[in-house]
Amino acid sequence: MFRNYFKTALRNLGRNRTFAAINVIGLVLGLAVFMLIMLWVQYEMNYNGFHKDKERIAAVMSNQKFENGEVQTFSAVPALLAPAIQKDLPAVEYAANVSWGDERQFTVGDKNFVEFGLYVSPEFLKIFNFPLLSGHNKDVLTQPNTILISEKLAQKYFGTENPVGKIITIEQNKVYRVEGILKDVPEHATLRFDYLMPINDYLNGADGSNANWEISNVRAYLKLKPGVDKNQFQKSFTNILAKYTNKQPQTTNFLWALDDWYLRYDFKDGKYAGGGRIAYVKLFIAIAFFILLLACINFMNLSTARATQRAKEVGVRKVIGADRSSLVKQFISESILLSLLSGIIAVTVVLLALPLFNSFFGKDISIDFSDWKNTGVFLSIILITGLLAGSYPAFVLSSFKPIKVLKNVFVSPYQGSVFIRKGLVVAQFVVSVALIVGTIIISQQVNYIQSRDLGFNKEHLIWFPNHVPADKNETFIRELNKVPGVISTSQASITFTMSNNRGTQVNWPGKKEGQNVFFSFVASSSDLVKTMGLKITEGNTFIGNYAADTSKVLVNEEAVKRMGLKNPVGQTLDLYYGKATIAGVVKDFHFESLHNPIAPAIIMCRPDWTWLMYVRTDGNNMQKTLARIEEVYKAMAPGFVFEYNFQDKEYERLYKSESQIGILVNWFTFFAVLISCLGLFGLTAYTVERKAKEIGIRKVLGATVLGIVTMLSKEFVVLVLLSVLIAAIPAYYFMNDWLNNYAYRIDLHWWVFLFAGVFALMIALVTVSLQAIKAAVTNPIKSLRTE
Repeated sequence: MFRNYFKTALRNLGRNRTFAAINVIGLVLGLAVFMLIMLWVQYEMNYNGFHKDKERIAAVMSNQKFENGEVQTFSAVPALLAPAIQKDLPAVEYAANVSWGDERQFTVGDKNFVEFGLYVSPEFLKIFNFPLLSGHNKDVLTQPNTILISEKLAQKYFGTENPVGKIITIEQNKVYRVEGILKDVPEHATLRFDYLMPINDYLNGADGSNANWEISNVRAYLKLKPGVDKNQFQKSFTNILAKYTNKQPQTTNFLWALDDWYLRYDFKDGKYAGGGRIAYVKLFIAIAFFILLLACINFMNLSTARATQRAKEVGVRKVIGADRSSLVKQFISESILLSLLSGIIAVTVVLLALPLFNSFFGKDISIDFSDWKNTGVFLSIILITGLLAGSYPAFVLSSFKPIKVLKNVFVSPYQGSVFIRKGLVVAQFVVSVALIVGTIIISQQVNYIQSRDLGFNKEHLIWFPNHVPADKNETFIRELNKVPGVISTSQASITFTMSNNRGTQVNWPGKKEGQNVFFSFVASSSDLVKTMGLKITEGNTFIGNYAADTSKVLVNEEAVKRMGLKNPVGQTLDLYYGKATIAGVVKDFHFESLHNPIAPAIIMCRPDWTWLMYVRTDGNNMQKTLARIEEVYKAMAPGFVFEYNFQDKEYERLYKSESQIGILVNWFTFFAVLISCLGLFGLTAYTVERKAKEIGIRKVLGATVLGIVTMLSKEFVVLVLLSVLIAAIPAYYFMNDWLNNYAYRIDLHWWVFLFAGVFALMIALVTVSLQAIKAAVTNPIKSLRTE
């Protein structure tokens, strides 16, 4: 029986090659896009999934509350906290301190490169699954000046030699002994590094801050013992700092589960606010299923559009004894066969697209055919798609009355079927219009981010780590300023994409009890305002020489506002290092992501606290200017690698995720619109077929081609306009919610929805017109000569 169904299905596909091809194309696109999105979703959801006992691992987060009710969430904790909680809390198996991520220059023989790694506690390797391939697990990272390196670094510096016991010179003045080789960190890991060094080496160089409960300068991670109730533990953990110190009375702590590090990082008012990358994952899951649904709708419309050509077949089968259930099985079998064929082609398309996709988006996505779960899911999708796409046409075709169809009296099996098909097309264009709106708004927001006035000039601005000895920096800056093409030079302690020194240790005239403000502290040399292109709104900048001037500071407008100062210039602030007078007020500038509002900032003239050098150039003959800067740098810091960064490129990297999401939405919107057009083509074909004699009679009576095209297009224009109206509300709601993740965002304008509607309408008209014009120019004799 099924063999007969298979043969019949093949014969029908062969007789209707055009419609079969359109069906296959629609299903291939739908399945390919669905599979590609779901592979991406699986990759995103499996971030950090390689860690054993991942459900027991968490980061320690801090909430600091202020008098005005504001709560700041950050990952910094005192270095004393991790060893204390491992010792005192029975529920904690291991706890480790970890630095923020450090770039250090490695030298082995004549090889000099800058590498990225972490300073960690020995417990780090007991919490996380970063296997040691050689060396001894016991007591690693307990001795100073020891290091673990990745396979990649071992090959890079030592080739085929065993690096254990070998020496690496770091920053030209520190000798480290290799204790072991670590397996390379997987691509889908939040914690990334190429080397690990003892945390005490980091802390001992931080002015003894490892013994200070008041200063939060490291990250902490812990692993709970098996069977510990996380929620119960959290209750006892909230006020853990109060057990050890009274220096941070407004700070509480909570656990941030490992599974959430990559996906859920949006904290507001001290708790997760529902945003982060998980919002994109949910968005694309919805898009994937909508696109697959669009492909199924196409199949339904195209199948019912060809109903009249199979009506006689159904009539004959029923006359010779076929019951409705056997006909349903036949048509669903055909649908599953077509779905299987489309699925095979779709997998081929995905395999061909994955290398390009991975390269463009920096992923390592692959299809593991050896995993029976993946194969099972794939076959299930094909089966469900075939059943979903073929069920409606199967019941429609099998319901034809044999007497009517054999007499060429074709009547729709029930009056509501036309409305169902129209409703499906409306649903398709609702999704398409919503995606078009989303594409426009995401593109606008990304462009807004890239073009927004940051409060400083990021063009033709470079920065690089400064390894010049402190006593030579004045000479270094003077020599840099002599380089042709260099306009100004200054030192700084931040990259102007992320603040790294924040605190509340500030007093000012008129400060009320408990009126704490979370300031960002920026250390610089005297020419920072000129080099960065900052604007002074009141007072003056620092004196025009290199020397540190601890008696003066600059504050931004937000700091003035938060402190409530009426005439800030000349007023004295009591800072954590002493008293300083406000020399001037700087117009607000962005030094963090636009997801965050501009924070109050204090700029200190302390070149001795900086680690970066900024150079403003004129942008002319950049390569020559950079080459000359490198010469000066290497003369002042012999042996160090000159690695520079363009500030505008840093902003591109900062918002790379948004840009990539925008590109993905663009492509998926294109495919959704294309699939919707195929569905509209199917409904148009059905309408033309149903009205073939009417069109013939109208032409005989003198109707023009334009008149017939208008008649056929009118109802579809109404359907698309209805789609626009329906899509406007959910599109507005979801995009406004997405924009609310940004502190600085575009406004939603009515013309975006109008443009999306007009664009969708034009595409629909082109699609309908192709079929309508073909029907209008057909010789009427062909449709009227048989009855």
